[in-house]
Amino acid sequence: MSEPTRADSVGERLRNLRHGLGLSQEQLARRLGVSFVTVNRWESGKTQISARAAAALANLEADAAVGETGGEGIALPVARSSFVGRERELAELARLLRRSRLVTLIGPGGAGKSRLAAEALGRRDISDADVVFVGLEQIRHPRTIASALASRLQVHDQQGTPLTQSLRSALTAGAKKLLLLDGAERLADQVAELAGELLESVPELRIVVTSRVVLGVPGEVCWTVPPLACPSVAAGATDIASSDAVKLFIARASERLPDFRAADVAPHAIAELCRRLDGLPLAIELIAGWVGTLSIREILQQRAVLLDSEPATRAGPRLADVLQVSYDLLTPEQRRRLCMLSVIAGSFRLADAQAILGVDAPTAIATVRSLVDSSWLVVTRGAERNLFSLLETIATFTGQQLGKSEDGPAARRRHALHFASVAIESEQGLAGPDAGGWAARLEAAVADLDLTMHWADEHNDVDLGLNVSSALWRWWLSSGRLAVGRGWLARFLAAAGDRQDEAAGRAYCAAAVLAAENGDYGEAVRQAQLAMTIFGPLEEKLRMTLAATVIGSANRYLGNHEEARRGFEQAMELRAELGDRRGMTAAMNNLALLELDDGNLNRALELFEEALAIKREFGAQRSIAIGLANLADVLIRTSQWDRAETVLAEGASLAGGNPQLIGTIACNQGALATHRRDWALAAERFEAAIAASQAGGHPHDVIQAMIGLGRVHARAGDHEAAFERLRAARALATRLGNPQRLAEAEAALAEVNGPDAAGQTPLAPAARPARRDNLTSRQAEVLALLAAGLSNKQIAAELYLSIATVERHLATVYRNLGLGGRVEAARFAMENGLGGQLSPSRSPIVL
Repeated sequence: MSEPTRADSVGERLRNLRHGLGLSQEQLARRLGVSFVTVNRWESGKTQISARAAAALANLEADAAVGETGGEGIALPVARSSFVGRERELAELARLLRRSRLVTLIGPGGAGKSRLAAEALGRRDISDADVVFVGLEQIRHPRTIASALASRLQVHDQQGTPLTQSLRSALTAGAKKLLLLDGAERLADQVAELAGELLESVPELRIVVTSRVVLGVPGEVCWTVPPLACPSVAAGATDIASSDAVKLFIARASERLPDFRAADVAPHAIAELCRRLDGLPLAIELIAGWVGTLSIREILQQRAVLLDSEPATRAGPRLADVLQVSYDLLTPEQRRRLCMLSVIAGSFRLADAQAILGVDAPTAIATVRSLVDSSWLVVTRGAERNLFSLLETIATFTGQQLGKSEDGPAARRRHALHFASVAIESEQGLAGPDAGGWAARLEAAVADLDLTMHWADEHNDVDLGLNVSSALWRWWLSSGRLAVGRGWLARFLAAAGDRQDEAAGRAYCAAAVLAAENGDYGEAVRQAQLAMTIFGPLEEKLRMTLAATVIGSANRYLGNHEEARRGFEQAMELRAELGDRRGMTAAMNNLALLELDDGNLNRALELFEEALAIKREFGAQRSIAIGLANLADVLIRTSQWDRAETVLAEGASLAGGNPQLIGTIACNQGALATHRRDWALAAERFEAAIAASQAGGHPHDVIQAMIGLGRVHARAGDHEAAFERLRAARALATRLGNPQRLAEAEAALAEVNGPDAAGQTPLAPAARPARRDNLTSRQAEVLALLAAGLSNKQIAAELYLSIATVERHLATVYRNLGLGGRVEAARFAMENGLGGQLSPSRSPIVL
């Protein structure tokens, strides 16, 4: 305010005023009462403006700011297009206006602040005062603000009376006044000073300000104008059509192309376009102008180019120009730090910002505060911490600015190293009591972790790539991102070549875990054995336990029970040597699964209960949930159904978002419902198990749930659906090379189809009633084990019989009891007190 006559600022003000009013230098000279030559010299900076002429210039700027039609009353800008949506925001703004005298609407350029404020104040149910509108966009000099308001109120300068005093008198006289000061960011300090003075001296005055920055006036209520509501990814056509963002796009597209109809285009394409534009009204309006020139798909693909190339003369200001105005308001250091933060792909914490900026904590906090206050960062508030993010359109703009600076490479390197440290720390975090918090942390950082690995790949930083990809194995496993993890691990292991160091060993071990859970059992064994050869000489016993467990797990799926037992026992011995009591529960759990496979139910139950008791001491939620799922499996097989239901309920409450656990527990719940002959509930739970296991990338679990569902369909009388599910299970087991699952699928098909195996016409049951006393003791034993879910081979091993003898016993049972196959035989066994498990469910290997 102290240098109103500086030549360079006066020249800029004159040019802005001429362009805004569409005047030539000669026309402007006449309005100022000077010659054309004088204006020319002022604009070129050759001479300074006089005090009298400076006052005339300020008055002319004020007149230009308020237009030609001053006066009191409703003096809002006339809208050139329809107002769309925002009912929730209008209600919230009305609530704020009723309780506060100064409300500042803040948000980035293009958020719709001015239009929303004008719409709200134009509704008589919101404002009962005379609205006085002052547009500040064209004002370039602080002295002009009061002059613009005075012109709007028709207040004239009086000799010896300060202008602010005249303004106070005008605002006090007559009806109550509500000022709308639109676009205050350029002159925020001066607007804050004037607003504070007027509010203090005019008790009934209320002020609404739109700004891209916070004013900082005592009593100011800052309300961030949210983006337009966009439909979710899963929204249906009705929800898409009712969202504000889509309604605005359709309205503007229809104005651009009168015969445009939303029904002619895919609603999900419009929804995706609005989401990618962040629901920013200006961006949506600009992009809608391309309807008729390009298809919706083409607009979606080229949106960034189209927004940047939109001519200002045709569709109002370009989005880039609007953002540039806000960008220019920042200090050079704020601009530099904002651009560096654009390398973060998702939401971020204060610690993330500090690492990427390379500053201390107080500086990071101050930087984030200033960028929030100036509407560059979006805040997502949480109970424990807030998260920050840049809208995609803003991130694109600031990313372009970063590309023009020298800070880009260093910021991206700091980003990669920081999120690499997050990934490495998460390996232990996901195994500890705060596993849920770490899962949420990584979920929020998915895109940044991907950028980190891309950076390592592009810069040939194999060590970073191996360390990050191997550390994330728990995350990829629990979140179901098995294919993504395997892809990155394979890439960095290929780059590592013949390396035999610890980093390569960890990567081989992680790759083996994911391969086993993804159904690639042979590859899992190969990679785990490579890890063992590396870890052995290094005496990395803790890592060796994981590799040994994977060897046991993969061999179990392959049907090599002796090899599986050796792997699990080796893991147990290594845990004992390490004194790792908690880790020993994993080995106990896996050995119990082998006992379960072999039909040793009592021993399996003992091991599961002992392991679960130890797990409860340590309180690891995921580990307890796995233990509960495994325990329920045995309880169901031993007909302890009420206890199994209680155990499964507790396990479900601890499963969180882990798709493998969700699938396993749902599969067990399906088996329990099957025993209780609740076919509808059983089918529902098996369907849920299939969906969860497919989402998590656990195909062997999918097979087990498919088998359970097929059996339920058969029991309910829908043989066509049963065959469809069971044949799909058999095909998937064949593709995976999983003999254990393949045998289960074949057995289930035989049950539905009769004892002669899949593909044959189902045998009709005999008419005579089934009687338990038609069985010999040996036949009763065979039937009980069949009902417990054992295959013919397992029954033979359990009773020390040949498989052929077992088959003869079963054929005799079917004939004597008039049964049509294994399903009816199992049902007979349960109804006659022989117990058993019709559909054994798969329990997860514990790592």
